[in-house]
Amino acid sequence: PFLGVKERRRSSFAKRALGDDLGVAKDALGAKALEKYGATRVVFSARALKLNHRDELKARILVVTDVGVMLLDEQTKRVRRRFSWKDLAEVRVSVYADDFFALVSPDEYDTLCACNRKTEAIVAMREMWKRDRAMRRARDGTALDAFEELPVTASERFTYRASATRERAVNFVRVDDG
Repeated sequence: PFLGVKERRRSSFAKRALGDDLGVAKDALGAKALEKYGATRVVFSARALKLNHRDELKARILVVTDVGVMLLDEQTKRVRRRFSWKDLAEVRVSVYADDFFALVSPDEYDTLCACNRKTEAIVAMREMWKRDRAMRRARDGTALDAFEELPVTASERFTYRASATRERAVNFVRVDDG
């Protein structure tokens, strides 16, 4: 199990890690959007769905870069949401074999997403978060805890802030056929 508690699909064990699967770094519009925010390296990209505060699903491209996590509009490749590594406090996931996760930022509203390559995305986020943390600690002259990582919390129920004033609870339930 991923993180010691998270179920995984049988098919996920044979999957190869593809990284920038959608070629966002090579796409002219995508590269221009990422460059605007200082991203020089794309570690991961995949299609995702974002649930907005009106409970509408929006098609996005989830991109993990050296400066943070970005959600691009699938059509225009504009950055619609951005989490810098210092602002990303936690990732919340369900314990079941599904695609849902929440990106949690204490200073802003959170984002609930669904991505069929969630495990690979979270692994990429943890690696880049740790790399960024080490670089910031080196600049500040403080010691890095070798076990310090981006917190990932797995549970059957979690809450997230859908907007500045609205908190939502998400309950995950196993259905009989899967």
